[in-house]
Amino acid sequence: MSIVGWKRLAVTGLCLVAWRALEQIPVSSLNPSVIKLRLYGLEPSTFLHAIGSATPLAGYSIAAMGLQPYVYALMVITLIRVISARVRTIARRPDGMRRLRLWTRALTILLGMGQAYGWTVLYEVNNVLPPMDWFARLVIALELTGATMVLVFLGDVMDDFGLGFGNGAILIYALGALAGEVHRMAAFAASSPSLEALYRPLGVWVIFSIGVVASTVAVLLAVRRIAPIEGKKSRAVKPVELRMLLSGVLRPSLFATAVLFVPVIFGNYFGRSSPGAVAWIANHVTAYGANPWTDAAYTLVDACLVLGFTYFVVACDFSDAPRELRGLINRLTFIGGSFLALTVVVLPVLEWNVSMAAGHGIGMSGFDAVLVTTMIIFIVRSLEQSRKLVAGPPVLMSQVP
Repeated sequence: MSIVGWKRLAVTGLCLVAWRALEQIPVSSLNPSVIKLRLYGLEPSTFLHAIGSATPLAGYSIAAMGLQPYVYALMVITLIRVISARVRTIARRPDGMRRLRLWTRALTILLGMGQAYGWTVLYEVNNVLPPMDWFARLVIALELTGATMVLVFLGDVMDDFGLGFGNGAILIYALGALAGEVHRMAAFAASSPSLEALYRPLGVWVIFSIGVVASTVAVLLAVRRIAPIEGKKSRAVKPVELRMLLSGVLRPSLFATAVLFVPVIFGNYFGRSSPGAVAWIANHVTAYGANPWTDAAYTLVDACLVLGFTYFVVACDFSDAPRELRGLINRLTFIGGSFLALTVVVLPVLEWNVSMAAGHGIGMSGFDAVLVTTMIIFIVRSLEQSRKLVAGPPVLMSQVP
């Protein structure tokens, strides 16, 4: 590896160490010895990809929200840029991208404060947090939002001097999900009564995980190359290349998760007044309940939402595509959306049931596996491009968000 590569690797390592150190700092307003936190404590693997970069901790960490507010802010700004002609005009100006970055960070702060406030209300309703006044809520919200902005700053440092290449924050987001998986697997191994009870379900988990990673690599590296479109005044020199996964991996999956998470939010808020409704939601609004018919229906709805949001994202991103390419784009969208629905929704449910039949259920998050694999491929391709002295890193944002 070149000297530049070693410098980038060192900066990235220091940023990741700072991130993990931030995860160990508890919220000062709470007593971590009394309360244990698992953000979005739901059924096994039901909303693992909704956790984002939050990891199971012994107490409340100031980095409990992770980069989730930033990811949603980035998605909102990206969609606004596609939909609004005025925002696109601003983006084309010399300082346009800098303004959009400022808007994204401002929106991150707003979303972070709102999420932190809602988090305190939710857990107070469920008797997880003690009653608190407005000042205590404000302190907690500031600490959680401040930690999120520190992670955004670390992502910016990785973009400029490390292996971020424009996606440093997304890299931390992906590694946070990976850290959560490591914690979860370690807890499973520690709770297993014997080695015989461990190796069969663990083998199922490994086989399914390898399958998801291998299929992700194949899809991400697949490119449809078509002949250049000739115009009256100019002629294209190189053929046009379209990637199979035009929508990226973040937006369709997170949009679908947000829709399906709405009943859970209402159930948590009205837990005291309607315990029966909460029990019904927990047993039926999931792919891991006791009723196989509702489990299958939930899985089908989730897969359809992922496929539908894939079409929505591609329609926004390629609204200015030539008419000659729209048929091909629609076919690639169906292939990419079907891949996401299979790996993010269907295979985790199938793996859970197979591991249960093997003796113990081990949940997997197809979203985490796809996202981590995507970031690894992105970094490798970016390093290859930088070695070839290409002006700037490759634009692979269509693969990530």
